[in-house]
Parts: sequence; structure tokens; C-alpha cells
Amino acid sequence: MSEEKIKSIVNGFGEAFVKRDVEKMLSFFAEDAVWVSPVGTFKGKEELRRVLTWDTQICPIVKAKRSGIELMVKENKAVTEGISEGLVEGKKYEILTVTVFEFNGDKIQQIRLFYDKLSIIKQVTMQYKGVTGWFAKRLVNYIVGRGEKGLR
Repeated sequence: MSEEKIKSIVNGFGEAFVKRDVEKMLSFFAEDAVWVSPVGTFKGKEELRRVLTWDTQICPIVKAKRSGIELMVKENKAVTEGISEGLVEGKKYEILTVTVFEFNGDKIQQIRLFYDKLSIIKQVTMQYKGVTGWFAKRLVNYIVGRGEKGLR
């Protein structure tokens, strides 16, 4: 597959991701695709549907912009680097992401997504004014639990 075709697929997937369109995102994947991220490994379209639906529910608004290397393609692989912004529990976060795509034909066979999950938790909890001590710990545990709800 050409470099331009891979770039087109990666960009199309990115647009669907920002629009939070689960069905459109799934259309870019092979039936036996694999999604690897800080929240787990998901295999096959049904598991991908579950993690993408979960992601759109806990983080209904996402903005993304390319940074650093932006988008590089070599053979059947692509790597993107960017900054993502979103809302969790109504609180804003901003993180650096790196995503590695591997293709089988014109479908995404595997995505490996890298970001600092703890950074999101810290940014979200810091927005709760006056929270310190034992209560802060309970709040962090609550947010982590809410973030993983529905995944397991």
C-alpha cells in the first residue's frame, strides 16, 4: 500500500476518533485487529467496539493536534505524535500521545497507543479546589475506579 494511502487511513481514523464516531472508527480495522493501550489489550472488532464505546462515554469531547514527528510512514507502519485534550468527569486534561499503526492490506491490524494515564488523573484531580489529605486519596481512587468502570 502506498504511503499516501496509509496517511489517508490514519487521518480518516483520527477524524472519526475526534468526532467520537465508534462505527466509523471500527470501519478502519481488520476483523482480528488488536488495540494496545494503557487501559489494556483488546482483540477483535467486538472488543475494540467495547473499548472505543467506553472511551467515548468517559471522554465525550476530544481535541487532537499533531506535534513533534506528526505522522511518519514506513512500509506497512505509521507513527503519529500529538497532543490530545479532553474532558473526564467534566474536568479538562491535556496529554502527549504516540500511536503506532500496523496495517494488513488497507485495514489497521494493530494500534499501540502510548500516553501517561497518571498525568490525566493528576490533572483532573487538581481541578477540585481545596482537596487535600485522605479525601484527596479517596477522590483519586474514585476517579480511577470510574475511569475503569465498564472495562472489566
